[in-house]
Amino acid sequence: MVAMNISPEITSLIGEIKNDKVHGASELARQAAKVLKVAAERSQADSAEAFLLEQGEVGEGLMSVRPAMAPIFNIVNSLLNKVAGKAEGMDLDSVRRLTVAKADEAISDSLRAIAQIAQYGSELIADGDKIITHSYSSTVVRMLEAAFAKHRGIEVITTRSGAGRTGEVITRELGRYGIPVTFIDDVDVGLYLSTVNKAVVGADRICADGKVVNGVGTYQLALAAERAGIPFYVLCETLKFDPRLRSDEVDLEEKEPSEVVDLGRLPPQARVKNPRFDITPLELVNGIVTENGLLAPEEVITYMSQLKAASPDIPGPGSP
Repeated sequence: MVAMNISPEITSLIGEIKNDKVHGASELARQAAKVLKVAAERSQADSAEAFLLEQGEVGEGLMSVRPAMAPIFNIVNSLLNKVAGKAEGMDLDSVRRLTVAKADEAISDSLRAIAQIAQYGSELIADGDKIITHSYSSTVVRMLEAAFAKHRGIEVITTRSGAGRTGEVITRELGRYGIPVTFIDDVDVGLYLSTVNKAVVGADRICADGKVVNGVGTYQLALAAERAGIPFYVLCETLKFDPRLRSDEVDLEEKEPSEVVDLGRLPPQARVKNPRFDITPLELVNGIVTENGLLAPEEVITYMSQLKAASPDIPGPGSP
């Protein structure tokens, strides 16, 4: 719930993130940092203390609206903690400038991470590869663009990606870059896997138990890829690793039933389920590409522990 004393403009910006059905977690995390920046620039607070309280309320609103997307929580939580850690003794204008600078820094850090992941990921691709992907990911788009520039004969298969149809977005973006794309319905994945060399997806969260949260349908693709002997890779900046929650504690964000079937077409006793995300276990993943390089599945939990040790302010698994 967004606090009542946040301005209508900021409340509206938070609402845009909540209702965004197209963009991936990294993009929305950067948008969350921009909201904090806008709130700082336009704040009417009359003291540094009031300003920090206001930023905290905006941050709480942002962190609550997309519970499955770890980077929104992480970027907002980190930004607020960095400002609070340096704000003691500062006047209002100094704290405001610090907040704006830290927001810009967080956005730049994320963009650099995506660029590095694109380069590392493109090194997994070879000439003539056909790659299948599922669910929209700006990181996957960047990687495929880098691979297309580096290798000959690259082709991509994209899926409809559930009722939200985010696969149409990634297909248009790849098409604008000139990459040959074949668009299929999700139920056709098994039919086309025999023509594919690699499966590559993004992620919205790597949970404390190492499992991958991504757009619904990712789990089915991973199962099919394993059955077909096709390597399955996840592209994921460190911002998406979340030691707070195990996979069984994550809200998978149920969407409107009308996306699946028109109201009134089914009998009243029929329940319609339309989750936005699903969960893929590590045993189906060949590697997770971060801005620090390729992680083997057995390295993910250790990597998570290192992140937790480096950020002791982040609550551990099971914490609210």
